[in-house]
Amino acid sequence: MKTYKSMKLLSMLLAATLLFSSCGNANEAAVSGENNTDSTVESVEEVKELSLEEAKEIYLNKDLPVDERIAALLSVMTLEEKAFQCVQGEQASVSVSDVKNTGIGSVLSGGGSAPTTGNNPTDWQNRVNELKAAALETRLGIPLLYGIDAVHGNNNIYGATVFPHNIGLGAANDPELMEEIGHVVAKEVRAVGVQYSFTPCLANPQNERWGRTYEGFSEKAEDVAKLAGPYVAALQGNVKDNDYMPEDAIIACAKHFIGEGYTENGKNQGDVKMTPEEFDELLSMGVLDPYKACVDNNVLTVMPSYNSINGLKCHENHHLLTEVLKEQLGFKGMVISDYNAIGQCKGTYDEQVANCFNAGVDMFMEAQNWEGCAKTIVKLVNDGKISEERLNDAVSRILRVKFMSNMFEEEINSAHENELLAEFGSEANREVARKAVRESLVLLKNGDVNGSLALDAIKEATNITLCGTAAYDIGRQCGGWTIAWEGRTGNITKGTPIIQAIYDEVKDHAAVSHSVNGKLDKASDLIITVVGENPYSETGGDTTPTGLKPVSADGRVLEAVEESIAENGNDPLKVLIVIAGRPINITEYVDKYDAVVMAFLPGTEGEGISDVLFGDYDFTGTLPMTWVKDPENVNDKFSLPESEILFSYGFGLNKAGEALTRN
Repeated sequence: MKTYKSMKLLSMLLAATLLFSSCGNANEAAVSGENNTDSTVESVEEVKELSLEEAKEIYLNKDLPVDERIAALLSVMTLEEKAFQCVQGEQASVSVSDVKNTGIGSVLSGGGSAPTTGNNPTDWQNRVNELKAAALETRLGIPLLYGIDAVHGNNNIYGATVFPHNIGLGAANDPELMEEIGHVVAKEVRAVGVQYSFTPCLANPQNERWGRTYEGFSEKAEDVAKLAGPYVAALQGNVKDNDYMPEDAIIACAKHFIGEGYTENGKNQGDVKMTPEEFDELLSMGVLDPYKACVDNNVLTVMPSYNSINGLKCHENHHLLTEVLKEQLGFKGMVISDYNAIGQCKGTYDEQVANCFNAGVDMFMEAQNWEGCAKTIVKLVNDGKISEERLNDAVSRILRVKFMSNMFEEEINSAHENELLAEFGSEANREVARKAVRESLVLLKNGDVNGSLALDAIKEATNITLCGTAAYDIGRQCGGWTIAWEGRTGNITKGTPIIQAIYDEVKDHAAVSHSVNGKLDKASDLIITVVGENPYSETGGDTTPTGLKPVSADGRVLEAVEESIAENGNDPLKVLIVIAGRPINITEYVDKYDAVVMAFLPGTEGEGISDVLFGDYDFTGTLPMTWVKDPENVNDKFSLPESEILFSYGFGLNKAGEALTRN
């Protein structure tokens, strides 16, 4: 096997091909000559002319520095092979023969895109692994990168452990919990053969009219940075610098770069009405910090946002993607576009590809047109619209991700993968999610009931009625990005609905019944009304100020509860639980209920709610967002007087009625 006497020659090769012109500093190990052997390559030209066999001896050798492996592989790739590494197609549009014939770099399953055989873990494992196996039959044997949106657990797959959405985790505000969650999510993703998740979302939503509000941890960037860094580290196996990832870790993706929480009127994929100079000032004031936290924790991929800054789409913004992200932050991984996002940019398709590629996009998520995109890249390079230098930079970044994530050493359908599959949705994994639910709950009111606090008095109840469909609806508990892209109501996956969790907690001393419509039995001494939003995602969740309220059916339940109490002439204890992805209008009900709990979108483990309501656990969550009294004022909430705020950022109570401090 030929290797290098002097790594200075390798450095010359890297400089000659400009592989790392925007990757930051070269790998220190490569420069120092660590892991070298004794044979020599006497010239740069000889290195460039490695045979495929010689190149494979280098790029398949894990003991060699990553930069050396990248250089060797890149040196034997054709233009077409490079271009196809730069595209990602939707699995429904990619066949096994497609993978073998094109060497496509990556495949994804979009939200709700399950294998044709079914939506169980084994169906996924079989589909993912057949595509991964096909990639190894190509000339170069470059592994296939498979990506999914595991945004709150491996949420596409029936039976997965589904965690609270990010806004609830922002209420918990616990970095150590984020690490625990990250390890569980990584294991349930790797259990089906997938190596990559498009998560976490680093938005800090400023306007809850935005349909992705629940995907952000907090309205404050400092909170997002505090939680996102440990989460990325855990997903990727807590690797340091140039360490290879362990086999039960996954590639993370910091998204969406950048500014999506600041669009006018909270519009999804909208425009941030700032000049580039004003936006740079915003970045310097903390909005960039979550990305810095992720880069500092070695995040391997970043996804641009659909939104625009002063009319220019982030996907074609060279200043943001190259100058800020790659140069200022020193990001060395790959930038992957969002789903078919380049189609929103200006110009013809050729111009869109060229502009986004030259701006800094390395891999194109062209779900259906992935083959056409790769051929366009070839054409643009041949026409001089994309430089070979830029193409090599993009491919080297993609290969870096694949090397650092151990994909070249990955055993398909390994014994370890099947061990993880056996633990998919296990009780141990669900216990972590249950803990996350407990920590994410925010007690907004704990009123006086005949001299006792409401959360003490409920334990004396002997006849409990839960009201509303959300009390028994797993789909509503989980919200969007669960089984289907926009989520669905009903019994969509395995889990414990709130009413079942409460029944299991109190069955030894209290009767539990359910009223779908809010009509009550006179014997009830505790009413728990569960209201909020139905599932949605992205633009489907964008709303007007008047739309920030419980769904209409829940509104009728709230009215019916009041009417029934008046008709029955009794005075039961009343608890309101809100299941929603953002603050909604409950102002008129706060005074009517003895206790009010914001549960956000807790996921599959409803026991976390009963643990706190009726068990020995206390409330520890605090609001990660400002909650206005009147949603008509939501656009101006940060300048409103205190009298117009229903609950301030950081508010939360414990069972003793004491205000909590948000750390």
